[in-house]
Amino acid sequence: MYYNIKALILNTKLASEADKIITAYTDKWGKIYAIVPSAKKIVAKLNAATEPITESELIVYQNSQYSRPTVTGAKILNNNTSVKQDFHRNLLAFYVCEISDKFAPMHLPSIKKYELITRTWDLLATSRTPLRVLTAFSLRLLKISGYSMVDYLKRNYSNIKKEDILYLKKIANCSGDSLDIIEEFENNDDKVMWNYVESYIKTYIPQPAVGTFLKKINYIN
Repeated sequence: MYYNIKALILNTKLASEADKIITAYTDKWGKIYAIVPSAKKIVAKLNAATEPITESELIVYQNSQYSRPTVTGAKILNNNTSVKQDFHRNLLAFYVCEISDKFAPMHLPSIKKYELITRTWDLLATSRTPLRVLTAFSLRLLKISGYSMVDYLKRNYSNIKKEDILYLKKIANCSGDSLDIIEEFENNDDKVMWNYVESYIKTYIPQPAVGTFLKKINYIN
């Protein structure tokens, strides 16, 4: 049967000389893996629509609930061009993709997660404090996934300073453009806040590859 689904492309890898497999977070099916035939050919129409940090409407074919879906058609809904054209913002968007993938069970849809990812990609394009956007995203993703860092800090002793915990709570409760204007946070280091969050993330998943690269280029050290 053929299905129309909206999908956020999180990752791609080669499946053969020309085909690729995508990891996508979809509105109806949650996280899925799907085959994109001949997508690596230069002239392939499906290639751009199935690249990471892209929201697309996919037409997929699946002959049974146990088979891997095959993408037969696609239309780009949001290419997030502004993010992709900025080196550091693009890296942060890839970080969003990576931890979204690792914290998303297969075939368990969540409209909250879907909207959180799309909103974060939008904010990364315009925010004056993109690393703070990543911090806010991660705190919310952790909460939605059942691993709330803020709740953990309420229940457990931590070596994080009390004032820093308050800032993390502010970030977790802010949305959109308000992340740029947290007055009490202006004199504090976004990198310190992010390192707290990433350390917590690593208690549940291995060190994200994008995070390792960001450290190597001294972006988050």
